[in-house]
This record gives sequence, C-alpha cells and structure tokens, in this order.
Amino acid sequence: MELIRMVRIVLWSFFGVRKSAAHEDDFANVNFSWLPLVAVGLAALIAACILGVVLLVAHSTGTAQGF
Repeated sequence: MELIRMVRIVLWSFFGVRKSAAHEDDFANVNFSWLPLVAVGLAALIAACILGVVLLVAHSTGTAQGF
C-alpha cells in the first residue's frame, strides 16, 4: 500500500497540479528513503514508453516511404 502511495505522489509531482492539503497529507506518511528510487523508476518507465512510441512511428514511416 505504501508503494502505491509513493507512486501516486511521484505521478502527481510529474503532473505538477496538487492541492496543498493533499500534498501535506501524503508527505506526512511516506518513507523518504524509497521515494527517489520510485521517482527514477517511473521516469525511466515513462521515457521508455515515449521512446517506444517514437521508434514505432519512425519505423512505420520509414517503410511507408520505401527506404
């Protein structure tokens, strides 16, 4: 359950819109030693998804042009 809470905190921080009261409630009950690892892992996952979409689009357009 704590992992889900940390993932939610990190995703909200990536999005950048958060009420102050909810922010304070989340940080009152979180283990700060694991939070940076969760943030780096989610950033890598998002980057891998974006890279995968870009490679998929670039590959499909490259074959459509006959190269």
